[in-house]
Amino acid sequence: MSSLETQFRKDMKKLVLPSILQMLIGNSFSLINTLMVGSLGDIAIGVMAAAGQISFILSMILTAIFGITAFITQFYGTNDYVNVKKAFGLMLISSIVITLVVFILVSCFKAPLLSLFIKDEEAIAYGVQYLSVIVFVFLINSIKEVYGNALGSIGKIKLTLVVGIIAMIVNIVLDYILIYGKFGFPSYGIVGAAWATLASSLLSTFLLLGYVYWKRYYVNVTLKEIFSFDWPFVKKVYTTTLPLMFHEGLWAVGNMLYAVAFGHLGIVALATYQLANTFNSYFMMGIFGFAYAAKVMIGQKLSQDDPSEAIIYARKFTRIALYSALAVSAVVLLLNPYLVYLFPNLSSEVQSAFRHVVIIQALVLVMFFLNNLWIVGMFRAGGDNLYTMNLILITTWLIALPLVFAGAYLFHWPVEWVYLMFTLEEVSKACIGFFRYRSNKWARNLVRDM
Repeated sequence: MSSLETQFRKDMKKLVLPSILQMLIGNSFSLINTLMVGSLGDIAIGVMAAAGQISFILSMILTAIFGITAFITQFYGTNDYVNVKKAFGLMLISSIVITLVVFILVSCFKAPLLSLFIKDEEAIAYGVQYLSVIVFVFLINSIKEVYGNALGSIGKIKLTLVVGIIAMIVNIVLDYILIYGKFGFPSYGIVGAAWATLASSLLSTFLLLGYVYWKRYYVNVTLKEIFSFDWPFVKKVYTTTLPLMFHEGLWAVGNMLYAVAFGHLGIVALATYQLANTFNSYFMMGIFGFAYAAKVMIGQKLSQDDPSEAIIYARKFTRIALYSALAVSAVVLLLNPYLVYLFPNLSSEVQSAFRHVVIIQALVLVMFFLNNLWIVGMFRAGGDNLYTMNLILITTWLIALPLVFAGAYLFHWPVEWVYLMFTLEEVSKACIGFFRYRSNKWARNLVRDM
């Protein structure tokens, strides 16, 4: 076995399992809230779906900001710790500023934003209460996620994993107490889920930052170092990451419009769409782990003068993604008849539609896996963000969105047919993205001249 193969397996084992566990924990927040709120009925699920779209848009914009981790990874690969701290500071300040803007906008326009997805006045009032709490989670996570992503970009994820486990346990307990009114507390319903999320987010942020600065752990950046970046540095980093911001922004707004289209079909369609998205995140947890490992491992190889080892890694990860997708698809098809039993209080219409949608997901899961690996794990590692922005513009805005809106507004198709149109985004993205993957044009050294 070659030394490169040995190193590949060693690094992958070190990164993949912890990252999958981390994804499991992150997705569990959404699934646990969905499961517990699901007992309140279709309307509660619909409200969470509508409010979740606002959270999703912010998270996608911040994901673009976290694209700065591509620089952190490559700086770390060349032991340039001064520029690691500069990049971290720029990422932290950018995250806080953008979140403050979103916080103000959402706080001022909660009802109009929710009315984009929900037409029922009672449901909108319910959603306003939920958003009034969740907006504070935005602010907390704008700081916590920067530290977590910075640690992850250099392969140090054990701390965020442990903190995530603690926060998940707290979230489960508080969900049970506050949603249903246990141990003498009143029953807050869906608003209780928001308070539980806020409390667990506060705790996890306190634990993460407390450990980082108490133990002087890797990203214990001082206030002076946070503001140590200068304009030439900002210009160089933003030149690479701004297309990623447009990428994530276009994709996030596109996904919001998908929810608008499903909401137009009614609360059954919107609830089905929410359940499908929640479970799709679970189906894809394995590839999230491999994509994360690919981003770190390939990013560090790209900091070298010769990109050939990074390209070899890319080929290995692609084979892993393909085989993993086929295995997971088979499991999903086997489990499909039993998933609806997790939501016994949902209407028979939602349960039936959800079964059919899961079959569609299983059939196109290979595309989901490959796109996640190529875009997040490879293209982003090489800062190939302008290409991915154009890819989203074509596949989301020119292919899938028009078809989804035509199905919902013109032809009034059943939710299953509209969801099939939605999946064409991933199908077309994989078909086009394959040629970029094979061209190796994404394999770029971002820090050679810095």
